[in-house]
Amino acid sequence: MSQVENPLHRALIVRRSYPMLRDMIGRSHELYLPLGATFSKQERMFSFPSGATIEFGYLDSPEDRFNYQGRQFSFLGFDELTQLPGDGQDANGEPVNTGYLYLISRLRSPEGSGLRHEIRATCNPGGPGHGWVKQRWGIFDDGSASERVDPKTGYRRVFIPARLKDNPYLANTDYERSLDALSLADQKTLKHGRWDCYEGSYFSEWEPRLHVVNPFEVPGVWPMWRGADDGWAAPAAVLWLAHDKINDIVFCVRELYRKQMTPEVMGDAVLRIDREFGPTRYMDGVLDAASFVDIGTGSRAQQMNRMGCRWKPAEKGPGSRIAGASAIHARLAIRSDGQPGLKIFRTCTNLVRTLPALPHSRTNPDDIDTDAEDHCIDALRYSLARRSSGARVVDIWGL
Repeated sequence: MSQVENPLHRALIVRRSYPMLRDMIGRSHELYLPLGATFSKQERMFSFPSGATIEFGYLDSPEDRFNYQGRQFSFLGFDELTQLPGDGQDANGEPVNTGYLYLISRLRSPEGSGLRHEIRATCNPGGPGHGWVKQRWGIFDDGSASERVDPKTGYRRVFIPARLKDNPYLANTDYERSLDALSLADQKTLKHGRWDCYEGSYFSEWEPRLHVVNPFEVPGVWPMWRGADDGWAAPAAVLWLAHDKINDIVFCVRELYRKQMTPEVMGDAVLRIDREFGPTRYMDGVLDAASFVDIGTGSRAQQMNRMGCRWKPAEKGPGSRIAGASAIHARLAIRSDGQPGLKIFRTCTNLVRTLPALPHSRTNPDDIDTDAEDHCIDALRYSLARRSSGARVVDIWGL
């Protein structure tokens, strides 16, 4: 018996926004009406003679997941999954879209229903969710098949590549030839299914061969500092930077990326990592200014500073995000000597993962997409915009 012949079958097909569903709903009429289904425009749902239903929904914001509270489904389908930003973490500490993760909890049915529970998703490389999707399924750069097992649940996650040549309706058509007119990066993603290209990335200067390096011991004479984007429900991101003044290269040498840290836990973790670089090395940092807001018991920043973290508020104001992003652009740029001004240790996995995948804002092409996973990027721009507060002795002429 097919799923739609089971009266208890409930399916949900999701895209990021409802307007994105229109074409899919139109095409679904061709499939489901011949099976005797009727469509309710108000409920965006097909009902079959057996009592089974197929519903269409959206997840445009984290709050949209609560539209499905108390519901149950035996099938979840996500179209263009990489359009959903990585705005949270799962129980393994890995990035994920909170709406996607919540809907998995709705995958259930009564005992003895005879239904199998399934989750299926389609996507293309790119988009605000490129990073978390690539990591969650362990997708290789060349887009070849991959499989991961969730360490908490034991469930398998399988990525099955489907390139243009695998589609008998589109291969060797005008569509294939039209892709040859696209940029090289778009050809690699849309035609060849590669996941190491980021057409439309905000930081288009990214070149992993030059920007990512193997870790080494940081020389004691290099000044070091840190920058952080605080968080609770979302991960807090802390980056440790070191400056090779002779070659004028800033190295990102360490990261901390974790959610739901109290000020005491975060402060202790920060100080422990500080000590990894030597007990006598001076270390201070810049922290998201929102962490300095006093909520009645002192701010998070104040509590950490009492532990010895030496946080100062990051400069924030109109245009500060774009200015900070410009500082990252300037450091990523390849100089006349063939080297960039910013290099990142390979062990800073979350920064390496999210920096090249960050897209432009959907409303302001000069800005970053704040719906994407930008915690490490915020920590980096705070770090690069840091100004030294140390006193200097200068000669004043004419007095």
